[in-house]
Amino acid sequence: MLSPNRAILCLGANVPDASERLDAAATMLGICGTILRSTPKYLTAPEYAGDSAPYLNRIIELGTILDIDTIRRRTKRYQTDVRAKADCAPLVAVDIDIVLWNGEVLRPADAAANYFRRGMTMLK
Repeated sequence: MLSPNRAILCLGANVPDASERLDAAATMLGICGTILRSTPKYLTAPEYAGDSAPYLNRIIELGTILDIDTIRRRTKRYQTDVRAKADCAPLVAVDIDIVLWNGEVLRPADAAANYFRRGMTMLK
């Protein structure tokens, strides 16, 4: 079945095990639909986090039959659970943002940010 919805999600983390955190987040997203395209993981300087550790990022295009509210709830619940267990503040254990939904920009600041624009050039 063709997935009627497309989401472009931006994943990020700046903890020592960020690579594993992004892999686990991608696995969770794969349960929500089909990963159509994905970037390799890439490092960027923090843009909105002040003086923080560099972020490991990844952009994923997800095809899904789920609606935006369901995807949003699942990603935020996952993010909250991971952050609570990691207890690594002020570092970010995982951040998952739905930047585009069916071509509509939901998060203009993220869409304009270097970490997202850079990832979009690598989306394969």
